[in-house]
Amino acid sequence: MGTQKPVIMGGEPEEIISGPIAEHHGKKKEKKKKVEEKIKAKKFPKEKAEVSEESDIQEGKTSEAKSADLPVEASAKAEEKEAAKKKVKVGKAKVRSKKYQKAKSLIDSAKKYEIGEAIELVKKTSITNFDGNVEVHLRLVGKSGKPEQLRGLLNYPHPTGKKISVGILNDEVIGEIEKTGKAPADIYLATPTMMPKIAKLAKILGPKGKMPNPKAGTITENPEKTKKELEAGQVEYKTDSSGNIHQVIGKVSADKKNLEENFQALLAALPSEKIVSITLCATMGPGIKVQI
Repeated sequence: MGTQKPVIMGGEPEEIISGPIAEHHGKKKEKKKKVEEKIKAKKFPKEKAEVSEESDIQEGKTSEAKSADLPVEASAKAEEKEAAKKKVKVGKAKVRSKKYQKAKSLIDSAKKYEIGEAIELVKKTSITNFDGNVEVHLRLVGKSGKPEQLRGLLNYPHPTGKKISVGILNDEVIGEIEKTGKAPADIYLATPTMMPKIAKLAKILGPKGKMPNPKAGTITENPEKTKKELEAGQVEYKTDSSGNIHQVIGKVSADKKNLEENFQALLAALPSEKIVSITLCATMGPGIKVQI
């Protein structure tokens, strides 16, 4: 057993370094400290927050010091990048010229005109300094309500003023297209026997709408004859993904009667029950709605 000194009133007992009593007393004191630390942690959580804030401030200072060490040009570039990120692109409304607005004022946008009157308006509202085209834009919708997919060949009774280039796909032309990835002709023709060789060009000709197709009459046993017909005025028409057909029926300077007959030839080649809208316009001119 260890010894313990007597306790003086108002004083604290002195610790005896040796002996089992001192050892027990030391363990008790350690437990007490741990309990006090837990209580402090619960009562004063702000102290830890202040410490973390101080550390954040110190880190900020060090990062500022590092950025100050960077060259002026580098820091300027960094600021420019941040400014570019913050900028929001705002689309601007297209502002038409006074010439266009004056031409548009001659048209009643709520009215659908007869073809003869519409052609006269097209001639009046042409705003280009050159002899522009007379364009026809039609929209076709099927019975299901979905855009109609259609294509074919058409012979206009009068010249449209549009020249097209026609290519015949043989071994030499196929090799050239495959090598360069370019297809300069407007229309390509092929014989049925050449189609297996042409299949490898589908990725090049397909997206451009130039792949020979039996429905369009561009796969033929006599491509030389078809080429002459196309170059003489025969044109290909086809709908886009929205069911629209875009055709040129002549020049603005062309005779009104010739333009009307070309327009009627185009309508005759299409299923009239699927046409939902027709618009006529000159190159860069305002649109004119036409009666169906």
